[in-house]
Amino acid sequence: MTMHPSIGYTIITQEIEERARNAERRRFILDHPEQIHRRPAGWWRRMLRRIVSGRAAAPSRPAPCETASAR
Repeated sequence: MTMHPSIGYTIITQEIEERARNAERRRFILDHPEQIHRRPAGWWRRMLRRIVSGRAAAPSRPAPCETASAR
């Protein structure tokens, strides 16, 4: 089953409009960086930060013991 040409045209024009909106949004963000504010970290980001920082703070494995003959 093929797609009717008018549907394909509609989809293409919507994609072009979306790309134009995205380009305008990027331009605005680059021109006005002082107006961009990060949202506070939600529970998901806080949980990931705890997991990552917990792994970094974990002690490393101790060195294996040397035998008397290796000394």
